[in-house]
Amino acid sequence: MMELTEYKADPFAITTRQAELFYFRGRKAHREGRLEEAVYHLDEATTLQPSDVRYLLRYARVLFETGEINHANDVLKQVRTLDQSNTESLFYLANNYAHVSLYEEAKNYALEYLSSAPNGKHAEASAALVELIDLEQEMEDDDEDELIRLHAQAQRQIDKGMLFAAQETLESLIVQYPTFWPAYNNLAIVEFYLGENDRAFASLEQVLDGNPGNLHALCNTLVLLHEMGQDEEAHRLSNKLEHVRSVNLETRYKVASTLAIIGRHDLAYEELKLLERRGYRGDPLFGHWLSISAFKTGHVEEAAAFLQSEEAQSMREEQEAYDIRHNLQFRSALIQALKTEDDVSRIFTALLLGKLNDEEAKLALSMMPEVTDHPDVLLLTEQIIHEMNGEHDVVDARIHRALMTIRLAERFVSDEERMSLEGDFYERFARLVLSGETFDSVEQSAAALIYLFHDVRDGMLIEDCAALVHVSFEDTATAIRAYQRLLNPARAKC
Repeated sequence: MMELTEYKADPFAITTRQAELFYFRGRKAHREGRLEEAVYHLDEATTLQPSDVRYLLRYARVLFETGEINHANDVLKQVRTLDQSNTESLFYLANNYAHVSLYEEAKNYALEYLSSAPNGKHAEASAALVELIDLEQEMEDDDEDELIRLHAQAQRQIDKGMLFAAQETLESLIVQYPTFWPAYNNLAIVEFYLGENDRAFASLEQVLDGNPGNLHALCNTLVLLHEMGQDEEAHRLSNKLEHVRSVNLETRYKVASTLAIIGRHDLAYEELKLLERRGYRGDPLFGHWLSISAFKTGHVEEAAAFLQSEEAQSMREEQEAYDIRHNLQFRSALIQALKTEDDVSRIFTALLLGKLNDEEAKLALSMMPEVTDHPDVLLLTEQIIHEMNGEHDVVDARIHRALMTIRLAERFVSDEERMSLEGDFYERFARLVLSGETFDSVEQSAAALIYLFHDVRDGMLIEDCAALVHVSFEDTATAIRAYQRLLNPARAKC
């Protein structure tokens, strides 16, 4: 055995010794059924000695037993990279993929094992696995195609902000494939954006119950807690990610970006810098999270350099060109405004949904009777839905005139000024509707709304507002005075 003085002289020898100690502790914990402890020690061993196949194989076995099958497979593939002659990793990969019903991959690895070690100790089991997979595939080829189709469809719907459609697709997928965990993870995100927080966490719990150690479910849980303002709980749970060192760069980025989102910038910066050194650039937001974490950890010059980079510029240009109608956060904000805001905001939201004029918007508007019983809001919503369906029925004459008024006024106020959830243009209109205003003259009412909107900004002359919609100065001034009394009696003027 090497003497202590020799270890001190050779730092690599010290690292090797440390790794060996972690490995033996991990192996002992594994044999005694202390799996979490085994994962910790074997993770340390493989970090210190990432090329030791013995450590990696044991680590992969423990990960499999804790339910972290994807992570286990990443480790086994690392073994294959290090030692092409290692057939043990082929057999474990075949069984792992079969366990999660990824039969094509499982069969390929089993056949590769049989080709490499026809008389190996796992040859008989590998041949039996191939035979079983062939039988399964005959029955399930159609099912697998359907799973892939439905999951891709749900992802497209999420990307376009089609939350109700995505929810329906994912729920259908889960009924057919109850152990397909990515569907639960995506469903949780959709439910959260729909304001169904309890259901979102329940979906994530199903993943963690059925597939313990699922990193995507844990990361999603942390992000949702952060979004709900429960940062203390998110930080407590994030401790589980501190020792996760996947050899798969995508998985590692998922963990690092999650840590950045919830404010654990110390850990996030360390991981993101490691990914940068390895040449990772698999996500357009990589530089964004790295620069944020750099700034938060005192690396100000690095953060500033990113903001001046071509990458940051291209991100800004892409965001500017994005169609807000397909923005997930925008759609979510509208739905949650219906559920949580007051009736003034609901009228504004109903008008915006009417402009989107698609099935998702109709489904959102159909929720209105569940969130308010104000007759004006319900009548306005019903009128908008009729028009979206191409129907010409007038649900209520006053509400119909109100909608004609706001649409006429919109023509003379830019999109940038009025298309905002905080826009007082729509707020004034909504308050007038709820006050019982009759809108007897659509043009006169529209001119008054235009004047009141500009009055607190750059200002417009009453005669100019009147001329826009071809009504008289006197009629416009009369409407303005009436609206000022309704909206702000203490400041009524004209």
